[in-house]
Amino acid sequence: MEFVFFIIGFIIIFLVIINYLRKLHLDALHFNLLELVDAIEGQIMRRGFLSRPVYHGKYKGIDITINFSSERAQKKRREYLDISLAKNLKNNLTISTRDWIEDRNEGSLIDFEPLEINGQGGYVIKNASKANYLKKNQSENFKTTVQTLTPFTYIFCGQNGIIFERECDNLAVCTKHPKLKDTVVSLYQLTQILQ
Repeated sequence: MEFVFFIIGFIIIFLVIINYLRKLHLDALHFNLLELVDAIEGQIMRRGFLSRPVYHGKYKGIDITINFSSERAQKKRREYLDISLAKNLKNNLTISTRDWIEDRNEGSLIDFEPLEINGQGGYVIKNASKANYLKKNQSENFKTTVQTLTPFTYIFCGQNGIIFERECDNLAVCTKHPKLKDTVVSLYQLTQILQ
């Protein structure tokens, strides 16, 4: 009987430690988002003790949402930083890593063109708009802006705005100030180029 109480006590202590470590990690994310609130207007919502914080704000009149997601893939937990900007864009395009498209079988790579970013050829681009997604004078600005966003998993640009996702080994490091603010500013610049 004592052995059963020992096992139950051990399990309870283990769960308390795991939850405490998770809370520390989420508090670090919350602190980083508070630094973003100081730099860019907005608010942070956190629904519970062990829930991920979500940022809602505006940057130069554009609604911004920052949240976090995770998935288990290939026996590994992957964590992502997700940023969306609500801005009507005339152009629809997808920029992604080649690996992300291949892993998810989201579509054939035949529809995608290779895109070299920072000397790396691991990215692809798909233009879904009938019109050219860049004005002649914006091509260099587009490449420069996308380079400032690397590394990223994908960027979807459509009529309702931009969805950006970056895989992070440690979200607390990935969201530190001013890196997170610089990412938001670069995404804003991308909306200006693609409108």
